[in-house]
Amino acid sequence: MNPLSSCFLDSLTVTSFFGNAEMRGVFNDRQLMQAWLDVEAALAGAQADTGVIPAGAAAQITAAARVELLDLAAVAADAADTVHPLVPLVRALTRAAGDGGRYVHLGATTQDVMDTGFVLRARAGLDIVSRQIDELVRVLRRLALRHRDTAMAARTHGQQALPTTFGLRCAVWQSELQRHRERLAQLRPRLLVVSMGGAAGTMAGYGPRAFDIERAVADRLGLGVAPTPWHATPDRVVECLTLLGLIASTAEKLAREVYFLGRTEIGEAHEPQRDTQVGSSTMPHKRNPIRCEAVIAAAGTVRAQVPLAMQTMVSQDDRDMGVGMALWKLVPECFILVGGALQRLNEVFAGLRVDVARMRVNLSTTGGLVLSESVMLRLAGPLGREQAHHLVMRIVRDSLDHDRPFAELLRADPQVRASLPEAELTRLLDPLSYVGHAAALVDRALLQSEAT
Repeated sequence: MNPLSSCFLDSLTVTSFFGNAEMRGVFNDRQLMQAWLDVEAALAGAQADTGVIPAGAAAQITAAARVELLDLAAVAADAADTVHPLVPLVRALTRAAGDGGRYVHLGATTQDVMDTGFVLRARAGLDIVSRQIDELVRVLRRLALRHRDTAMAARTHGQQALPTTFGLRCAVWQSELQRHRERLAQLRPRLLVVSMGGAAGTMAGYGPRAFDIERAVADRLGLGVAPTPWHATPDRVVECLTLLGLIASTAEKLAREVYFLGRTEIGEAHEPQRDTQVGSSTMPHKRNPIRCEAVIAAAGTVRAQVPLAMQTMVSQDDRDMGVGMALWKLVPECFILVGGALQRLNEVFAGLRVDVARMRVNLSTTGGLVLSESVMLRLAGPLGREQAHHLVMRIVRDSLDHDRPFAELLRADPQVRASLPEAELTRLLDPLSYVGHAAALVDRALLQSEAT
């Protein structure tokens, strides 16, 4: 009966690749209804605190506000009749609360309860996402330390550029995730507020103690108070979904990195494979990166929802459910997809197979061309930068055009021989001699992340 149901995410096949049990547990029908009941109980308690309703009535409402105590079949049938997302639940709570039922939902409007319930679910979802990011940061930090000095080819424009280290790659990734962690912390006080506008945003239905009731509800739920009603200004929720889009994009980037590094022609890193895992139904040799592919698919889906979320900000008058109802679908879907993507990334990097030897082999693929900058900058001393660049560029072209090793052509060139002793040229052509400050950058990144 839930209008916020996760749609395609509920199918058995898709469940295997998207979402995870913990996040689905936050955004399932029962938990959502319980969040709404928690808001109703908090409202009744706040109204009792301020003397608006009897304390006994609030106690009855609170005791009855448990989803397991309600007749959910009757709620579902009532929803079909009323075509309303909340009224059937309010009616069920009213019946279950006995004499106190006459005070259920007093002064509130549907959107107050639903939006605040959404905020409660979002808080639980953010807790999970933050914890998943923290775990992924820890995994990447360990990889960065382990491979602090592991040389590999840096790639720009899809081609080998210069030597770098795999540790620096991992340090860069964990730094980006750390920034998302900071964004999540900054978002929370803006998002985690109650919605108490009443029917038209004036709070008229709550009576003369409206502000006191609002504060009491917020305190009972552990939320903040917004300065103005936000029925028609869902920017808080949209910011949350936009941030989930950013996190999803980072997740996809990391998944694509592993996907690329695991290609047969590259072979530098692979996602872990269980003994029981089947890569292909017809090709026994395949070890498909299925977790990375699931992350890529989920992330693309989340990113596609962000423009739809932004559309909900273009609302009319003091409330406009024609656009606002879209959030009923987008919030659970985005949280479930991101939660699943982060879980799979944690599995991938926790068991990542790094082939150090293959990284070194790939560094030699170009016959030393990845060290052209190193040689050019050294020659700039005796020759000047422009002349040195022209000289090395000519030798590079000869190497590529005639399929001859770069190092061999360097040693054969009279200008190079006159400017560089053989021992120094040999050192310049060693990839480990030209990883720059990669190790120090790893140390700096990890030190800064420890301080946050």
